[in-house]
Amino acid sequence: MVPIHIVTHASQLPKEFLFPSSKNHLIVGFDCEGVQLCHYGTLCIMQLAFLDAIYLVDVIQGGEKLMKACKPALESSFITKVIHDCKRDSEKYLCYGLTIMNNIMQALYFHFGIKLHNVMDTQIAYSLIEKQRGRRRSSDNPISFIALLSVPNYCGTI
Repeated sequence: MVPIHIVTHASQLPKEFLFPSSKNHLIVGFDCEGVQLCHYGTLCIMQLAFLDAIYLVDVIQGGEKLMKACKPALESSFITKVIHDCKRDSEKYLCYGLTIMNNIMQALYFHFGIKLHNVMDTQIAYSLIEKQRGRRRSSDNPISFIALLSVPNYCGTI
């Protein structure tokens, strides 16, 4: 079982995350939760999944000081942030099928000045692979994370 850590201070996060380096590329599962998450509203929890541990970053408790410490990692091209359905659900900011700015990106940018870089969206990846195979899923009916996990050609874990 992978340990889960509640983070209220930057010292509780892995150093390789806080100090990104070209010598140590990381891949991190990433998601955020909040209330009316976007330009307005409140970012509450940032979830970071590493191979050996999961970190639930309490943005409310840790505040701007904690998020400022996370900024280099979130903006780093040396850390790939893997997320499912990064696009904004309520408003479509789409250009050529790719998201320009979404609710998570808006919350990070407008509240903490963080410009999220190096994001791999599993929902977009799935849609592009399916399109290459001649199969299209309606943009009004994107695949959920649970459904993606059950597809044998991709994950097949459920």
